[in-house]
Amino acid sequence: MRSISTLRILLLVSALVFAAGISAAEDGDMVIGDMADSVDGVMIVSASWVDEWVEIENYGEAAQDLTGWTIQDLQEHVFDFPEGFVLAPGGTVTVHTGVGDDTASDLYWGMGNPIWNNDDDVATLMDDEGNIVSQYPEPEEDQNGEEDA
Repeated sequence: MRSISTLRILLLVSALVFAAGISAAEDGDMVIGDMADSVDGVMIVSASWVDEWVEIENYGEAAQDLTGWTIQDLQEHVFDFPEGFVLAPGGTVTVHTGVGDDTASDLYWGMGNPIWNNDDDVATLMDDEGNIVSQYPEPEEDQNGEEDA
């Protein structure tokens, strides 16, 4: 009986940790997780302004067609997802600022120069109707329930 109660507690704690999201930093990369602001489980989960990439993950249970979706920075440089690009459930895609060959897990913006401000920038993921799906890092008012002063 005790092991069943312990298992229930562990499952509850795990669910709470996942729901709240976990912040971590590794080698200058930023990682967040806040499902409340995602659309169908698609959100920006990490970025590196220095290495010039943004990672998006589909936490949802269904594939998400990202045709018409965009990512932009504070200076309004805009990346358009390719026509017919679908992110599978549990799948991730890294959008690189530079030039390269697109694959199912890596897309390339094709910019000749860096665009992300290394000390402070925001990546905004928008759906095909222009609605904000996710921002990275998330705005301060979303992190603590109050607006920035």
